[in-house]
Amino acid sequence: MEFSSFLTSLGTSFVIFLVLMLLFTWLSRRPGNLVVYFPGRILRGVESEDCRRRSRSPLAWIREAISASEVDIIDAAGVDTAIYLLFLSSVVGIFVLSGMLLLPILLPIAATDHGYKSAGESNSNATFNNLDKLALGNVQAKSSRLWAFLLANYWVSFVTFFVLWRSYKHASDLREAGKSSSEFRPEDYAVLVRDIPTDPQFQNRKEQVDSYFKALHPDSFYKSMVITDNKKANKIWEELEGHRKKLARAEVVYAESKTTTKPEGTRPTNKTGFLGLFGTKVDTINYSNEKINELVSKLETERKDTIRDRQKGSSIGFLQQ
Repeated sequence: MEFSSFLTSLGTSFVIFLVLMLLFTWLSRRPGNLVVYFPGRILRGVESEDCRRRSRSPLAWIREAISASEVDIIDAAGVDTAIYLLFLSSVVGIFVLSGMLLLPILLPIAATDHGYKSAGESNSNATFNNLDKLALGNVQAKSSRLWAFLLANYWVSFVTFFVLWRSYKHASDLREAGKSSSEFRPEDYAVLVRDIPTDPQFQNRKEQVDSYFKALHPDSFYKSMVITDNKKANKIWEELEGHRKKLARAEVVYAESKTTTKPEGTRPTNKTGFLGLFGTKVDTINYSNEKINELVSKLETERKDTIRDRQKGSSIGFLQQ
């Protein structure tokens, strides 16, 4: 890649970043968007909405992320977020520790050799740029300088193993501290079991899962919920919700149409065809009620079929204290 192309790409990315940050600033300061951008703060009561609207800046989250302690992160977003940030910092640590030793050593070793110059003399069509002279390719074959690059591989491997070992040990300590906490969370009492094998001695998955959990947790097992394929039931549910919303709108329109001069009002109507432009003209309230009653019974039948015939090899078990 040419250096000018790199600068162009960097400048384009910076302009996009600047536009997005300005858009974030404008949207986050809109009163109606506070619950979207700051739900955790509102729930914890960290600061009032008026104070947040005045003090929030585009780069405030960067300052808060840098200054926040691990305890603050766990309190705000949980242990999973703290572990995620821990591994992100581990990646940065691997690059920094590797680069601190390798860049001052390997770059001069590669830059002071003449591998590309020799290749250019043997092949007149070969073209190289300044960045190529800083790479391993500029070291000549069978040169003693290659030992430096070999030792660099061992150094990077050692740094990677050491940093990841410390990170996994710290993540394990965080998990242990979270589990031993006296504060109860709903996720502590739910267990997801996957890849459940078929057992012919049970009539269905639920009996199999219940038997499994009762054997392991006879005193604390509450109930289980088998994972099912709900695609057909979800489609019926969405159609049912659409008719319920249409019925609610029609009832509001009908209520607003009643006046002192016309107390009976005007019942809304619609056509049953494509986009309400074609088909038979019907009373919207009566038609929606009929479709709702029809879909409710259809949904109940589909739910029973789903529970009976479309069970997956997974289940969620719920425990009680």
